[in-house]
Amino acid sequence: MNLYKKLLLAQAPIAAALAIVGVFSVIVVSYLGSHSQTILKDNYRSVLAAQRMKEAIERMDSAALFIVAGQRKKALEQADKNRPIFENELKIQEGNITESGEKEFTEQLRAAWTDYQKKFEQLQNTANSEEARQLYFSDLESAFYRVKTAADQILAVNQDTMVRKSDEVIKTAERMNAITITVALAALVLGLFVSSLLTRRMLRPLSALSEATHRLGEGHFDARARVHGNDELARVAHDFNAMAARLAEYRKSSLGELLQQRLEVAAKLACDGRLDFRYGIVKYEPLGRRHTAIEIDRGDKRLERRGQHGARHRRIGRHSFA
Repeated sequence: MNLYKKLLLAQAPIAAALAIVGVFSVIVVSYLGSHSQTILKDNYRSVLAAQRMKEAIERMDSAALFIVAGQRKKALEQADKNRPIFENELKIQEGNITESGEKEFTEQLRAAWTDYQKKFEQLQNTANSEEARQLYFSDLESAFYRVKTAADQILAVNQDTMVRKSDEVIKTAERMNAITITVALAALVLGLFVSSLLTRRMLRPLSALSEATHRLGEGHFDARARVHGNDELARVAHDFNAMAARLAEYRKSSLGELLQQRLEVAAKLACDGRLDFRYGIVKYEPLGRRHTAIEIDRGDKRLERRGQHGARHRRIGRHSFA
């Protein structure tokens, strides 16, 4: 795996944390949306049906008053228009019973509506306005109020449920907000932690290479960067190790050549009988055809010896082969 892929891998935990937060947010929004849909499906449709039934029965009651007033044609037109509306909304309500007590109220409404229709037909068949007036105020008016009361009960049940469910959704949304914030923070912290671990692990080869470079600069030619792998950093470490090995070899070969040359000079001087082995060789200089200057060092004394004519000595500091 190359360095680019490793860097992408180090950022993957943060991306995963963001993905977790995103997925959780989608789940929360879907959950709240489903609760809203439940309210609309279970209660709002019943509220709408109850309101339409109340409006239709009021129009039916107006039609009954038109009959009492002698306006039979107008009354029958209005009754024929609103009767199917009420019947259709009542069937919808009978198929959408979701709350406690709603079934009983719906059954009461069906019974009241059936009774109202019978009495309305009796009103239509009256011979004159006086008979119609007596039938309306004695039977039909009370039947109208029973229908309206049953519709009001269905309306109240569903409205109260809508308010209660709405409050529950608000509380749920607040809890979900707190959970979402907690999950986001936890995912972010975890992502940063894992990302930092991966990044630190990736930077270990750089630390090893830096330490080896520092040791090499201090003259430790045996310093090597211990880096494993086959990425760019490993290749750089391999090249560094090769360079350090070549420098070490060059250092050894140069030092060996210098020592060999000095040993050859010392051996030649010793053969000529002009070197005192009680001292260490420091430096020699040819002064002419028969004169040679040699600086030697031993302990805290320095001796300078000149050739055959007029040799003199001078003490110097410590041993040195410079």
